[in-house]
Amino acid sequence: MSLRDRFIAAAVVAAVHLIVLGLLIGEPSESILDGVFQTQAEAILDGALPYADRGYEYPPLSLPLVLAPGLISDSELAYRQAFGWEMMFFDLAIVALLAFALRGDSRRVWGALGVYTVGIIGLSGAGPLPDSDIELAPLGLARFDLAPAALVLAAALAREASRSATWAALLSTAVAVKAFPLVLFPNFLRGELDLRRVAVATALPLLFAAGIVLVTGDEFGSAIDYHSGRGLQIESLGSNLFLIAHLLGAGASTTTEAGAFALQADGAGFARGAFVAIWLVVLAGLVWTGWRRETPALRIATAILAATVVLAPILSPQFLFWLLPVSAAAFGLRLPNLLLMAAALLTQYMLSQYSGVDDLSDSFILALTARNLVLIAYAVTAIAWAFHPDEQEAQPQPA
Repeated sequence: MSLRDRFIAAAVVAAVHLIVLGLLIGEPSESILDGVFQTQAEAILDGALPYADRGYEYPPLSLPLVLAPGLISDSELAYRQAFGWEMMFFDLAIVALLAFALRGDSRRVWGALGVYTVGIIGLSGAGPLPDSDIELAPLGLARFDLAPAALVLAAALAREASRSATWAALLSTAVAVKAFPLVLFPNFLRGELDLRRVAVATALPLLFAAGIVLVTGDEFGSAIDYHSGRGLQIESLGSNLFLIAHLLGAGASTTTEAGAFALQADGAGFARGAFVAIWLVVLAGLVWTGWRRETPALRIATAILAATVVLAPILSPQFLFWLLPVSAAAFGLRLPNLLLMAAALLTQYMLSQYSGVDDLSDSFILALTARNLVLIAYAVTAIAWAFHPDEQEAQPQPA
């Protein structure tokens, strides 16, 4: 694909994103932006310690993303607008990476851009599906998951280009923003010839993040306790089994925990532990298989993140943004991503039924179940395609 054609693709898709998503920036976001991020930012900028005083739950390098919009104004509207444009930057960075850094012909590049666009707009409330009950702002611009997602995509592309220090610094920075990319390190190290450069590049962002905590006199342990003590989140696959049983007459209810709805039912604690154990076994199998077969970075990243999202005891809607960029780049407009786009659209529909989460209405449970079934099908397909010999042999060459 020529550079001119890549510029055209990037410009067209960026314009679509700016028009569709940009018009929704500033819409109310009581669930997170107004109710959590804005109040956290205001308190921390006034001198409170993020972890010791405010119970901040994310790694230290996410703080600049949350605090920067608060420097503009104390008003909720100004904060929402600034945060939205901040995340729009990362959205457009993903578009640029797919347009300019992804190897292959025009079909591959346009396919990747199309998958990512359908996913993020489908989860924005801007499409034909009903609006979310919990979020009027575009979901991708009301959370900061697009920031680590962009870093992971850039790291995977850099790894496939054999840029040792670059991929290591990018992936390490992503971990210091939101911890989930940590699971990708073992396979990205496979076949790495310059481990010294990788070690230095990995250490620098993590040391900087640790320095933020130490210099301020804060303590990060509260964030670890926060997540380790969470129960089975209502949207997770493990919870879904109890919800189906609830439809058939078994007892279940919800409780608010850590800013989300958690399941209350006999056996929920056991199910949480079981799914964590299953995830660890699957993760170990994927790491080993990817290491043995030298699976390319984009494909192994997609497989590992798919298993992580589907099997984790916490499955928030924004976790789909962890998958969208790397999966779009890995498979283009093909079967795994057709399922992923369907899962994104079904997630938006599920969010439109979220008012039924308190009393576990039939409509909410059925919408959630449909989404989770498609998400399972996506994960199984993505993992199978990641390791399929024909797919390995069909890796695109530089344009």
